[in-house]
Amino acid sequence: MLMKEYRICMPLTTEEYRIGQLYMISKHSCVQSDGGEGVEVVRNEPDTHPQHGPGQLTEKRIYLSRYGIISLKIVLLYQ
Repeated sequence: MLMKEYRICMPLTTEEYRIGQLYMISKHSCVQSDGGEGVEVVRNEPDTHPQHGPGQLTEKRIYLSRYGIISLKIVLLYQ
């Protein structure tokens, strides 16, 4: 099997990219959440899995009160 690897030069390091990605996800979550809705990040820390190696462990709580009401109306409508 022939394997080729392509590398693209980036103007930032991997660590800078990771920090920027976390910032943009957090900012988007704040913009999209209103009235008690949104995503609460409970835990976000580096972790090492015994089988898969290093990674990021993130625990989130998602609050969807607006969508819950719509879903409840649909369920009650079709009963």
